[in-house]
Amino acid sequence: MLDQSAEIINVDPISILAFGNCFLITDGHHRAYQALLAGRDTISAEFDRDGGDEFYHLYAQACEERKIYSVMDLKHRILPQDEYEAKWYNWCDGFNQAATLLLKRKADETDKANK
Repeated sequence: MLDQSAEIINVDPISILAFGNCFLITDGHHRAYQALLAGRDTISAEFDRDGGDEFYHLYAQACEERKIYSVMDLKHRILPQDEYEAKWYNWCDGFNQAATLLLKRKADETDKANK
């Protein structure tokens, strides 16, 4: 789900996280996709210092389930800005709530097993 504008000049670096043998974009999917549309083959990136590896692992699984392996896989998911924002924030809110509950349940199970 991306905004359909293709204008890109100077953009902030995207945020990435080393994930297995690849990098996971944690912020800046739209900027990365727009850079590709503009013909750029590189984009500035910085490592995400946020932590939350387990949380991002769940994001990566959600992407794999949707057959999204690179920003180019977002090509057919482009939406007008207002629709994009509504759907993206709604998806993120639901995902974050579910992931938080799942990770809490895992932590509780680990605590019980260690007692």
